[in-house]
Amino acid sequence: MKVFYYCWHENSARDMAEALMCLGCDVYQNHIPFSDYENDEEFIRTVEKQFVENACDIFLSFDFFPLLAKLAEKMQKRYISWIYDCPHNTLYSPSIRSEYVSLFVFDKKQYYLMQAIKGGHVHHMPLAVNAERLNSMLGTDWKNVNYVYDVSFVGSLYENNLYQRVKYLPEYIRGYVQGIIEAQKRVYGYNLIQEVLDQNVLAEMKKYIKMSMPESYLIDDSQLFIDMINAEVTHQERMESLKIVTGYFDVKLFTASHSDALPPNIFAGIVSYDREMPKIFRESKINLNFTLRSIESGIPLRVLDVLGAGGFLLTNYQPEIAEYFENGKEVVMFDSKEDMLDKIAYYLEHEEERKQIAYNGWLKVQKEFTYQKQLAEILDLAEKDNGK
Repeated sequence: MKVFYYCWHENSARDMAEALMCLGCDVYQNHIPFSDYENDEEFIRTVEKQFVENACDIFLSFDFFPLLAKLAEKMQKRYISWIYDCPHNTLYSPSIRSEYVSLFVFDKKQYYLMQAIKGGHVHHMPLAVNAERLNSMLGTDWKNVNYVYDVSFVGSLYENNLYQRVKYLPEYIRGYVQGIIEAQKRVYGYNLIQEVLDQNVLAEMKKYIKMSMPESYLIDDSQLFIDMINAEVTHQERMESLKIVTGYFDVKLFTASHSDALPPNIFAGIVSYDREMPKIFRESKINLNFTLRSIESGIPLRVLDVLGAGGFLLTNYQPEIAEYFENGKEVVMFDSKEDMLDKIAYYLEHEEERKQIAYNGWLKVQKEFTYQKQLAEILDLAEKDNGK
C-alpha cells in the first residue's frame, strides 16, 4: 500500500512516516499550501495529480482537512484522518460526513460527538509515541538516571489567548465569565462550561467578540466561545499552579511563553520536540502536566511523550488517563493544587518508588501506545470501512 501522507509541519511527522514504513507501507510525504480549508481548486488539482503520479492508494493526515475529504470523495479513495488537536473546528465541516472519510479521534468526548454528527466510520484512537526512536536516543538504564532537574514543565502558558486579547467587555460579563473560570479550575475530569454559560450572556459576548463558524458547519458558534474560555482556564490554571510550586520547589519551565508574574529564573527557553524534550523528561525527577481544558476526556500527547521517554509524570486527573494507566503505579494524578504540592514533596523524597513508577509507565507505553501498534489498528479499521 502506498500512502499519500499530507503534512502540515506537525511535530510527529517523522514518527508517523517511520511507523508507516515499518508496517510495510510506501509513503509519499508532502505539504502543499492552500488558501482556504473548504475551497481551493488549485490545491485539489495539484494533490490529485501527485496522488495519481505517485500511484498512491489512500490519503492520510493528522487532523482533518476538508479539501482532502472532498478530493477523496471525488476519487473514491479512502481518507484516514487521525485527530491530533482539540479543539479542531474543521471537524464540523459537512465534508466530514463523506463515506470515504475514516475518522480516528483521541478524545472520547469528542469521539461521541463525532459519532452523532458523522455516523459511521468514526473510531476512538489514543495518540502514540515513537518508542524505538526514544529508546535509541535515551537508552533503558533505569538504575543510573542522571537527574538534572527537580520539577519541570514543558508547555505553553496560553498567555496570548483570545480572551486575553479582548479589549473590552462589560464588567458584569467579565465577572460572570470569571466566575465560570473559577468553578472550572476546581473541577478535574469534567467540563462544565457549556452547561453553565448562560445564553443571554453568550449573546452579549457575541456583540463584543466577533467570531463565527462558516454557515454550513455542523455546530453552533457558541463552541468558539466555549473553546475561548477553556483556553483562559488553562492559562490561569498553569500560571497559578506554577506560582505555587515555585514557592516551595526548584522548577524549570521550558516554553516559548513569557510572563512577568513568574520568577524569571524558572524560564529555561524553547526546546525541540524530537531532540531536547525527551531528554528533559528523562532527566527530571518530576514532570508536571496540566491538560488543556478543551481536551475533556482524552490522553494528551504530552502525557505519552513524558512516559515514552521514561519520565515520572505528575498530572491532573483525566478520565482516560485513569482508564488506561494505574494511578500510583504507572502515573501519579492530583485532584487539587494542595494535592499536587503534597505529591511533589513526597516523590522528591522517595526516589526508588518514583523510579519504579516511571519504569512502569514507560513499560505500558511500550506495549500499548506505539505508532506501529496504533497505526496497524488504524489501517485495519480503515480497510473494514472500505468494505473489504
